Amino acid sequence: MKLPISAIVVGYNEAPLLKNSLPQLSFCKEVLYFDLGSVDGSREIAESLGARVILHEKVDGCEWIHAKYANSTQYEWLLITDPDETLSQELIEEISMLFSKPDELEKVGEITAPWIFYFKNKKLTGTHWGGISRRTLLVHNKRFEFKALVHVGRKVLPGYSTLNIEYTGKNFIHHYWMSGYKKLFEKHLRYLKNEGEARYKTGRRATIKGIIAEPFRSFKYSYKSRQGYKDGLTGLFLSVFWAWYECTAQIKNYNYQRAVQKKHN
Repeated sequence: MKLPISAIVVGYNEAPLLKNSLPQLSFCKEVLYFDLGSVDGSREIAESLGARVILHEKVDGCEWIHAKYANSTQYEWLLITDPDETLSQELIEEISMLFSKPDELEKVGEITAPWIFYFKNKKLTGTHWGGISRRTLLVHNKRFEFKALVHVGRKVLPGYSTLNIEYTGKNFIHHYWMSGYKKLFEKHLRYLKNEGEARYKTGRRATIKGIIAEPFRSFKYSYKSRQGYKDGLTGLFLSVFWAWYECTAQIKNYNYQRAVQKKHN
């Protein structure tokens, strides 16, 4: 049975991934695929799999699409996913059970689900990304706020709650996060263009002392606290990469706040 949910997928040249991810969304009554100018047949594949294709100019992140179109969907419940994600059948069944009891969702603004990352198709045990984490999967567009800020800014509106789908072993989002090192750097360099602004606008401030300490703190967190060592050389590399990314993001944040201060002086 199809559920009154609008699924939103944003992609650019993701044809192979769409072949796996879009069929998993067939339980949603509406599937919207926002294409950012693909030239690999992504649009044709999405249409053949039942999605409504919307052409959009290229943006730096899906957050811009969510913020712009969240209130333009056919249904108020939105499922937010990416081309590199698939939902397990057990998770889909659990979502169906939740929607079979609509009264229990009256005060819910957000539903989160367990999330597992893969690097080069291998499940990550440790590092910042590894293990069992969770993310927002479903939101009600009248009870949730989107902002066009990378990685931050989304929140449940006052008066509404978050419902967490608890991990049972098989009910999770498979996130085929990075197919290789090239894609890893390409995506994160794109994220860094907006990290300074996003962090500043959500209240984060950077200092020179913090920037100097950041690589050591982030590496220790990813490699030791999050047990990145369990992933061998991949875990070591990703922990170094995380330390570089967080340090660079701090620098971006610092430069942005200096620019704002200069403008106001």
